[in-house]
Amino acid sequence: MKRLCVAVLVTMSSMALAQEIGTEITPVTPGSGTTKPANQPNDNPYANNPPPSNTGDKQGEVKPAAKPVSADGILSAQKGAFGVRATFGGQGIGLAGRGTAAAPVDTGSLGFSYWGSDQFTLLFDVGVGLGISGGGVLFGFGATIGMDYHFRTSADALRPLINVQVGIGSGIASDIGNALQLTAQFAGGAEYFFSPSFSISGRIGLGLRLPFSSGSMTLTTFTPAAGAAWYF
Repeated sequence: MKRLCVAVLVTMSSMALAQEIGTEITPVTPGSGTTKPANQPNDNPYANNPPPSNTGDKQGEVKPAAKPVSADGILSAQKGAFGVRATFGGQGIGLAGRGTAAAPVDTGSLGFSYWGSDQFTLLFDVGVGLGISGGGVLFGFGATIGMDYHFRTSADALRPLINVQVGIGSGIASDIGNALQLTAQFAGGAEYFFSPSFSISGRIGLGLRLPFSSGSMTLTTFTPAAGAAWYF
């Protein structure tokens, strides 16, 4: 009987001690300030690294390459430029007159140009032609001075222009003295600059011829020409 009473007392003492120890441990509740281990499946991937803002450049976006421009925005030749030019002209069509002689050398010429200002260009061209007739060699030439007035500015690659020129020449003939004539032309066209140092041009105009031998003036129309120039 005494052993039974002792066993009951020991059991009751153990239960009381366990309850007292349990009250000393603070229970863990959500949001109590404890931290989770890193790289948990439910962690917010942007908790420490927020997503990029939409107000700036998008990540991975490829921007188009900027167009090349010259240092000062100059696209065409300007005041002080000196150029070497080659011009190829078509044969003018006679519109009025009589006693017309062979036209001066219009098929091709070489010359120089100088930009006196950003708009005005002084021109000088010379052309020489040869021909064979029977057993003889025929000779012809043409020399002109003129002016181009370019519209727009040196910041433009395409420059519309008007052209005025006068000259003297001879068609390809056995007697150059008899074929000499004065020439004049007024034309319009444009010059396109691939760079300030190189351009191509084209023009169409009206021409005037006055042969020395006959003194009969001839008006020509549709006188096309194309050329290229290299500027220094």
